[in-house]
Amino acid sequence: MKLAISFVLFVVLASSGSTTFAQLYSESFDDGLAMNRWTANAGVGFADTGGIFPKAIDTNFDRLPFPVDGVNDDFSGFAFDYSTVGIPSAPNSTGGTTTGLKLQADLFSDAMGGVSASPNGLNLTGDYSVKFDSWANTIGPFPIGGGGSTNFTTFGILTAGTFSQTNYSSDGLHFSYSGEGESSLDYRAHSVEDQDQSGYTVDSSPNVTFHAGVQNVPGSENGVPGIGVPLYNDAVGTGRTVPQAQIDLFAGISDQTGVINGGTAGFQWNEVEIRKVGKIVDWFVNGIKLVTVDITPFADQVGGGNISFGHTDFNNTSSTELGAMDLLFSLVDNIEVTALTAMDDADFDEDGDVDGKDFISWQRGFGINDGSAQLADGDATGDGNVNGDDLVVWQGQYGTPLSVNAAAVPEPTTWASLAVAAMLASVWFSPRRAFASHRA
Repeated sequence: MKLAISFVLFVVLASSGSTTFAQLYSESFDDGLAMNRWTANAGVGFADTGGIFPKAIDTNFDRLPFPVDGVNDDFSGFAFDYSTVGIPSAPNSTGGTTTGLKLQADLFSDAMGGVSASPNGLNLTGDYSVKFDSWANTIGPFPIGGGGSTNFTTFGILTAGTFSQTNYSSDGLHFSYSGEGESSLDYRAHSVEDQDQSGYTVDSSPNVTFHAGVQNVPGSENGVPGIGVPLYNDAVGTGRTVPQAQIDLFAGISDQTGVINGGTAGFQWNEVEIRKVGKIVDWFVNGIKLVTVDITPFADQVGGGNISFGHTDFNNTSSTELGAMDLLFSLVDNIEVTALTAMDDADFDEDGDVDGKDFISWQRGFGINDGSAQLADGDATGDGNVNGDDLVVWQGQYGTPLSVNAAAVPEPTTWASLAVAAMLASVWFSPRRAFASHRA
């Protein structure tokens, strides 16, 4: 009994106060000094000259009155108070702060292109998850939007951080979505491998899977909001309107009324995740996997291990709407990069969650120490054995859906530790109590 009690205490104490996955990078933009830690790369677009490879042009982001290249517009770019345009605090902000990264593009130049920003010197390796709050804002009225309303919010990985990630330029892999759902392709993937395309399609790129089956959200017809696509509807919702605070602030300047298309990402905070495990990169929005890219067949080498966030316009005209400079933008806040350990998996019965049934699988397999154990035996760490290390993984993942297990293991709580102790006590103590009762 002393041995059993000692083991219980060891598991509880060793597992409490520790996490399996390390945080590699974070940025909240709240201190107003991100301008010193980040660089914005003004985009190079393509003029519509009619050729297969049009002439590259400067998209002129230094032009007044609103340059956004990170040199002349550091404050409003890297420390923007988005409450000034009627946007609430992002869900992962601490204390209700409203400071984030603001990005805009093609306000004057009438050229395809964009801008992206990256932290200075970041070089991620191995497997990791990039999570952040993302907001796409555009100009109304909706569902169709005002002139030039179709802009895209972008985010990516595997870049050097010194090259603008746009629809026609990339040194890594990045994803994008439109704000109001009026594009022919509202959800896109772009990479150094296909830098002369505006986006992948399921048919032409076998290494890319759009899990919705399509890339576009059905557009408006006769002013009626599009019905969307089931997977996109699940990810971002339907029937959304612009925050009333923004409608009130810009009354008389821009008509921000109406309902945006179903399955469209704009006008709400979305938790976006890019998850890289080996050569597979998955894009999630609010916990729903939208796109998977296999980078194994890439012939072109990616730029590096940095991350990027940006804003781009796929059209070669700038909006002439009165409120365009104030309302056409993307926001990013609360970036968290976490290392992943892909083998740590306590879903022993592979039913999509981690619960008491998985504990029973571990209990039955406990003691296999010859390297032959499989997941079904309770081997969470993939070392072929079933021991206390696997129980610690189960404890950390208990109550967690399978889709989250590979992304992060939450800090064990007191109740979880007590639950483990109670179950372990049952495993080792119950037979002895039964035997003692029999002898009596």
